[in-house]
Amino acid sequence: MTWQGVAIQIPKFAVYALLTRPVFDKLIMRNGRQIALMQFGSYQVPILDPFRSHIDPQPNYALIISHCRDNRFGLYGYPADHIEQGISMPFYHGSVQGIVKDFV
Repeated sequence: MTWQGVAIQIPKFAVYALLTRPVFDKLIMRNGRQIALMQFGSYQVPILDPFRSHIDPQPNYALIISHCRDNRFGLYGYPADHIEQGISMPFYHGSVQGIVKDFV
């Protein structure tokens, strides 16, 4: 994905959903920065600026990412200007370990 001209690598296994032209249900302030919330039934998914800035209220995409710690599962999202879906890297590539470490 690309956000504000910077490419950010997200492993495919961590991508839960890709939303085009997302509409945020609420904007909140948390720890001095603005975060968007999207409501899905009884669940709220926070959308965070990956550079720890305030959220842009109208990104082109929201990339919803799954994460787990121990037995806990959660979702959060990043805004994106552009999504490049045709890129893949073999698992033995030297960069894979660094990209994947934040998601497992």
